[in-house]
Amino acid sequence: MPTTSDDVKRLLAEPEGQQLEFKIGNVKPQVIAQNISAFANSGGGTIVFGVREDKPAPDRLIGIDEERFTHAMRRAMQMVTPAPPITTEVVSVDGKSFGVVKVEALSSGLVQATGQAFFREGDRNSQATTERIMRSLPVQPKDPEVLTEVQGLAAALASQTSIIQELREAQSWKAQLPLMLLNGIIGAILGALVAMLLT
Repeated sequence: MPTTSDDVKRLLAEPEGQQLEFKIGNVKPQVIAQNISAFANSGGGTIVFGVREDKPAPDRLIGIDEERFTHAMRRAMQMVTPAPPITTEVVSVDGKSFGVVKVEALSSGLVQATGQAFFREGDRNSQATTERIMRSLPVQPKDPEVLTEVQGLAAALASQTSIIQELREAQSWKAQLPLMLLNGIIGAILGALVAMLLT
């Protein structure tokens, strides 16, 4: 069912929380990918683009440039593995366009953004930890050897997420590109191994 302007107005009247995030119109694809990962790994949610968080209404409703939004979403989805089910719409409200992205929960596995896994905790995204990854598994392994292997994989993914974030903060994107590609591949392999161990 398409999102209406009344639906967007209702969302705009709510505070950010476990299932709702507001973003300004011009957001880096990497940040969008992290939000998609967090929502997909935490039961799903909605991101509304075109909203300034630091201003009161009505000044916070700035809208988006549809072409830039579409381009940023396309790039963000290229960074997300595996891609969760999402719906992307542009909705006009009082003469301004807003981007609405509905992210569904992934039924199995972890959604990663450039090799990093994120979770939604209240109104914030947080990096994956070993404990959080283990809690998100649909089934806990009963065999002690399998449990130890899965815990090791979860620890490796949590460590990888932390290392990537540290490197990202310390380097420019051009210097990080080879590392991001390598970590994306490693993350995909680790995700596939966890999925295989649980089936």
